[in-house]
Amino acid sequence: SRIEPHERRAVGWATAWFFLVLFGYFIIRPVRETMSTIGGTRQLQYLFLYTFLAMLVAVPLYSALVARLPRRWLVRVVFHFFAACLFGFFLLMRVESSEVQVWTARAFFIWVSVFGVFSTSVFWSVLADLFTSQQGKRLFGLIAAGGTAGAITGSLITSQVATKLSTGTLLLIPIAIIEAGLWCAWRLEKQAARAQDPKTKQNLTKTDAATGGGLLAGITHVFRSSYLASICLFLFFVQGFGTQLYFEQAEIVKDSIENQESRTELFAYIDLGTQLLTLLVQALVSGFVLRRLGVSVALVILPCVYAIGFVSLAYSPTLSVLIATVIAARAAGYGIAVPAREVLFTVVSREDKYKSKSFIDTVVLRGGDVASGQIFGSLRSGLGIGITALNLYVLPFVGIWAATAGQLGRRQKQLAKAQQWRRVLM
Repeated sequence: SRIEPHERRAVGWATAWFFLVLFGYFIIRPVRETMSTIGGTRQLQYLFLYTFLAMLVAVPLYSALVARLPRRWLVRVVFHFFAACLFGFFLLMRVESSEVQVWTARAFFIWVSVFGVFSTSVFWSVLADLFTSQQGKRLFGLIAAGGTAGAITGSLITSQVATKLSTGTLLLIPIAIIEAGLWCAWRLEKQAARAQDPKTKQNLTKTDAATGGGLLAGITHVFRSSYLASICLFLFFVQGFGTQLYFEQAEIVKDSIENQESRTELFAYIDLGTQLLTLLVQALVSGFVLRRLGVSVALVILPCVYAIGFVSLAYSPTLSVLIATVIAARAAGYGIAVPAREVLFTVVSREDKYKSKSFIDTVVLRGGDVASGQIFGSLRSGLGIGITALNLYVLPFVGIWAATAGQLGRRQKQLAKAQQWRRVLM
């Protein structure tokens, strides 16, 4: 993607910040998986439910901060809080009581799930606030590539040091990473004025003020705005069909590979292949598609990939076809759909960029996981629908998903033009 001279430093600090956000998260995530084994695996279904409930509580609290704090202080308070929580868990994990260990493990599982979605949501909210729609189309894919590089780095480092450090001690590393990320965020804030469009002379730092509004404004705005509701519908389809593919992955891998260690190895290679392809797509493809072809095309690509994958799996439900479909779907999702999704928020109000976006990124996404899991689980176990038939049955709904994506992109283009005219008149 083309980076203008006045944007380079801001893009550099934004990329470094996102690198550190996902770097820290991918050190924490394996610890969460370890904690999920303490107290038995039967607790997992309840932990997912409690995670969803925790997000219902967290969203209004976050909205209260957004209403009262300017952007630079909002970021500091949120990430300092995350760092303090990690240090608290480090202390709790040193307690030898088995009962304390079990409850700490459960609390940590829920906390990491909340941290993962809120940390990325806050990051993209800030970027949607600092960059215009046109800048987002050119730059968000490249910035997202920095996050993918951080995820790869975090995974590799954790795999090397996990056996050399205790589980609790490992949590001290992401504390330092979070604080380093805050320094990058502060530098990004300083460079925001220089990243302004020299043609419009819009000083983006003037918007660094508390948004005001009520605690539930982000939720009510979603139900009042057809644009925000369409984003929710698009993401519900993303989660729904992603869940279906996850179910098929579990079933095909179980039938194809008997050895548990071999399955773990396969999943590791799928993750590695996904991250490498995603990095390539973010760096080389995403910016071109968004800039030249538009948001509509970028959003429609993911439903098309899923449609091809479902048809392929319907007629050839083999391990090789599954691997190709999973890697292609995830790379298209993280590499193109995610940057395009974040561009959607560049044309909404500041209050919606923080409050409504946090509600969508947390409650809507996790609620989509819960709902789609129940739906596809019922179809498979309750009605006994096989993989082949299910893949064909969902194709009309994939078509609705694609139509929603196209319409959403066109609406974003209209709002972006209206926003540009308002700036010119100002």
